[in-house]
Amino acid sequence: MRTQTIRLARGQAMQVWLPAGSLVVSNAPAARISEAPHWQAEQLRIRRTELADGQSMHFEHPGWVEILTPRGGEVLCLRPEAHSWRRAWNSLLRLLARTPGVTPARR
Repeated sequence: MRTQTIRLARGQAMQVWLPAGSLVVSNAPAARISEAPHWQAEQLRIRRTELADGQSMHFEHPGWVEILTPRGGEVLCLRPEAHSWRRAWNSLLRLLARTPGVTPARR
């Protein structure tokens, strides 16, 4: 996972883009996390979460997130490594090469 440390002054807010599978860990006395709005049962919802020092929050979906620290502090954003499509393609080619009767095309 790639780590980004966000240092915020008292009352400061910041918006960051987080991919699916990201984790936010609060190293601040208090942090308020607001996820991007999404539709649920024909209603627009915004999930807001209060984190104390040491607490974390996992994001299942990608999107913009607003982080607010009323008393200042640090928040860690842990982002999953992006997998290269080329690596997945090469894995598929190796798998096909081991399959009897299949000859994958090479680029």
